[in-house]
Amino acid sequence: MVPQKKSKWRIALRIVLGMVFLFLVLFADSLGLGRLLVPLTGDVMDWKSHYVAGFQSTNCGRVKVRQDPSQATACALKANSEGRAFRVVYNIQGYDSSVAGGIVRTSDGRVFALSFEGCPAGCGFSYLTQRASVQSCPTPYRLYTNPAGRLNCFQPQLAPPQGIMAPNAEPY
Repeated sequence: MVPQKKSKWRIALRIVLGMVFLFLVLFADSLGLGRLLVPLTGDVMDWKSHYVAGFQSTNCGRVKVRQDPSQATACALKANSEGRAFRVVYNIQGYDSSVAGGIVRTSDGRVFALSFEGCPAGCGFSYLTQRASVQSCPTPYRLYTNPAGRLNCFQPQLAPPQGIMAPNAEPY
């Protein structure tokens, strides 16, 4: 019976530690410090692109704002030409929130555009309100490299979106 008591204590300890960690994350988020945890945990865009592309997909990376996207774009185009699943994400300069767009190909050849907003209320970034949406690319799909060097599957040029949720994953 002693081993059962130890295992019950271990389970209870794990639950308590999990709750403490969750509280700390939410507390940090309420203070606007959620962005500091992203390098450790990732954000919704990381999680969703990984999930949609599949766990065996090629990670072509996440391009930072004002960083040269050519290497990540070339990786995605190469994976696509070889028929492999891939994911690539481009951070984009937003007005009052973290913004990103991405392209994902699944192992069965479907292609999706992803868009991300770190805080729709305009607070920069929040674990509680961040959103990533997935939109199917038109079929048959065609990947374009826009003038900024980022992939898009909707149109070859940069164009302002018709609305905040427009399917143009590359509005800026």
